Amino acid sequence: MPVMKDEAVALRRIDYSETSQVLLFLTRGHGPRRLLAKGIKRGTKQKFATGIDLLEHGRVVFAVRASGESGLGNLTEWRQIDLYTGLRSDLHRLYAAQYAAEVTAAMVEEADPHPELFDALVGFLKALVSGGEPLGLLADYQATLLASTGLWPDLTRCLLCNRPAPPGRAGYFSATQGGLICRDCINRVAEKCKVSGLVLDALRRRAFSLESAPGAFELLDYTIAHMLGRRPGLSRFIRGQVR
Repeated sequence: MPVMKDEAVALRRIDYSETSQVLLFLTRGHGPRRLLAKGIKRGTKQKFATGIDLLEHGRVVFAVRASGESGLGNLTEWRQIDLYTGLRSDLHRLYAAQYAAEVTAAMVEEADPHPELFDALVGFLKALVSGGEPLGLLADYQATLLASTGLWPDLTRCLLCNRPAPPGRAGYFSATQGGLICRDCINRVAEKCKVSGLVLDALRRRAFSLESAPGAFELLDYTIAHMLGRRPGLSRFIRGQVR
């Protein structure tokens, strides 16, 4: 089986046995990869082993099928770069990081590389640990995820009549349509929600203040939920903090 080397962040982990784990990594150059880490939790007299933690960042060596297609590969080496231990001291930051891991795992196809998204995830985790405002950072990461997967909504015009959307003005958003709907066309759309001008301007600029971040997160979470056909499991905790 071909051997690959890359940087990776652990998005999901499952204990496979007393000594092994199955992990889903987002790798920088090879996309999401499911890997079996045999014996990763087996300790020695000199070293106590606990396996690889969720959101841990490191350098990975892994073997895959000869075709390079998606499927369970074998992790052969792991060297930790950062554990982001600061996330565990603040529940808001931990929930934000876990939400990012959950939606990334759900929205990116296995073996489909998105190096810009990997860099954004690492930057997001570092900024959380460094004390950045969690909700604004999370909204920015949501925006990057949607843009990277080709699902960023059109917030510049009405998608039905093509009328430009003026800055500073509230509007109606439809996840089904993939963007804004003007007042004249709104009766033609069943699924929609109203969004403030403050939030729409923040999303267009990708700059989120304390005032705009809650609404931006809510709208992007709503969009992600529409794409997945369900609300992300962690979104209720984030929305609970918003309210």
